[in-house]
Amino acid sequence: MIYLNNGATSFPKPQCVIDAVNDSLSIPSHHGVRTGFKADIGDHVLLCREALSKLFNVANPLQIVLGSGSTEALNMVINGIDLDGGHVVMTSLEHNSVIRPLKRLEFEGKIELTIVDSDEHANIAQENIRLAMRTNTKLVAVNHCSNVTGAIADIEKIAIIAHEFGAYILVDASQSAGNVPIDFDGWDLDFMAFTGHKSLYGIQGTGGLVVKEGLYIKPLKVGGTGIHSDNLFQPEGFPIHYEAGTPNNPGIISLLAGVNWVLETGLEKIYTHKKKLFDLIYSELKDIEGMTCYNLSNQNSFTNFCFNIDHIVPEEVGYILDSSFDILVRTGLHCAPLLLKPIGAYPWGTVRASYSYFTTEEEIHVFIDAVKQIASVKR
Repeated sequence: MIYLNNGATSFPKPQCVIDAVNDSLSIPSHHGVRTGFKADIGDHVLLCREALSKLFNVANPLQIVLGSGSTEALNMVINGIDLDGGHVVMTSLEHNSVIRPLKRLEFEGKIELTIVDSDEHANIAQENIRLAMRTNTKLVAVNHCSNVTGAIADIEKIAIIAHEFGAYILVDASQSAGNVPIDFDGWDLDFMAFTGHKSLYGIQGTGGLVVKEGLYIKPLKVGGTGIHSDNLFQPEGFPIHYEAGTPNNPGIISLLAGVNWVLETGLEKIYTHKKKLFDLIYSELKDIEGMTCYNLSNQNSFTNFCFNIDHIVPEEVGYILDSSFDILVRTGLHCAPLLLKPIGAYPWGTVRASYSYFTTEEEIHVFIDAVKQIASVKR
């Protein structure tokens, strides 16, 4: 099988991730604070926060809340800050993990919502963000990197605009974390959600939220923490206030190993490899009759290649790639329905081939030849 669905979940994982998870399952699951059991490898939870803080440039690792992934983290912010009676701005790049919580608040009459559309290449103009702002705008939600086209939004400049109006900025870094540089402190971000099972190479059910020091959000859940058990209320302070329940120790260990692998390999090397694969695909397929390519933004992570073939719905292309060529891609709307209209791919969506650092040029050539064969069939 040639796996080209890394935008959903990365595969394969680095061997160090597999080894770390296997090792963690060979000893009793523990949490030093809760059991008193000492781990030879040290506090993997703290080490994970420290590795993430280095990757994201976060001065205080304790401002990183670990959880199940971006969906939980985004809901923590959207439901945890006071948005009642206010106005929220989001972009058409957003994933349903942002769209649906905000649309629910809008449906309940708690917020007014403005959606800023991208252009046909999924670029977001900062001026359009500014024009959407109001005196009662409380939050700006923006996807750092589109999971459809790979387009990168200039979140540093968008953060400046949000703060000029006294609003928070919430960044979804699900697709950018592990692919492009992120400077949380330097860009003056307020909240940033990230997932661990994509380009940070952890296992599923990992990720978290970075919160600027001095900001408070209402916890999404409360419960056991293993400390201050005599307190009938959730213990205060970062990050324990937001991490109720049994921690996902194997997941955190996998995330630590994955982030360390990214740091050791280097973002530039990872980016260069993916850009090389993108250029190879684009150069071979862009001039094929009936082929439409969607990764044409000014700033791009080159993490995936989205396309359509005239007169063949994306699901059929994906089925043929799977059943006839043993190539796994993603088809449809990619949980980002608002973006498919500006780029002209609604309602059927696109075919998305998302490769990883471990994808080889030989595999890409097999994919290119398969797409050429499918496109050559006259409909």
